[in-house]
Amino acid sequence: MRTVKRIRWVGFGLWSARRRIFNWGQLGYEAVMQTIVKTSLTPEQYVEQDYQKQVKPPENCPNCGRAHSLEALAYYRRYVTSVLAVLLIWVRRFLCRHCRVSISCLPDFAQPYRAVNTATIAAGFNGQTQSREVQHWGAAIDVYWRRFQRHLPVLIRQVGNAFGALPLQPTAHDFWKQLLGHCGDLASATRQLVHQFHTCLFGTYRCHQRRQLHTG
Repeated sequence: MRTVKRIRWVGFGLWSARRRIFNWGQLGYEAVMQTIVKTSLTPEQYVEQDYQKQVKPPENCPNCGRAHSLEALAYYRRYVTSVLAVLLIWVRRFLCRHCRVSISCLPDFAQPYRAVNTATIAAGFNGQTQSREVQHWGAAIDVYWRRFQRHLPVLIRQVGNAFGALPLQPTAHDFWKQLLGHCGDLASATRQLVHQFHTCLFGTYRCHQRRQLHTG
């Protein structure tokens, strides 16, 4: 069985070290798109099973739409929390033979550009303050909520009433409740936001936008 690489902290005294971890492992390639892959695995199971090696390419390239055009390329590393630890995971990348864009397949237990795992973020946003994970990662979750609030006006312009009718001046709580009611959970919501609207709760990122196809 694979050894799981963990990083643990006690309290919040080492926030500078945490911040380095929370900023590492992000996409560092120019011609990259990110897709969100559904999985039933926890972050720890993903690492223990070396699951990145089992990830299959999407049937169609998310950038150009060409079928069966993706071939194995490489991996990149990033960090994601698991209960009270931070795990190093590897994310599968494929290359489209047609448009030459690299496609990364982020498991949906992780959020784009956020280290706290999807389930813990959702628990924090739902006010589950008795959860030890929420208590442990509460400072980061608070930052995420404020980022969500700042992004909300742009997010609403992008998705409209796709998740149901909203009040005239919806709050982040209004949108969050509507999103979960429509999608069921944050993992499903993130897949839909990224794949259909090319955005997510925390920002509209370049890695979720299609690249221009060059002809000639």
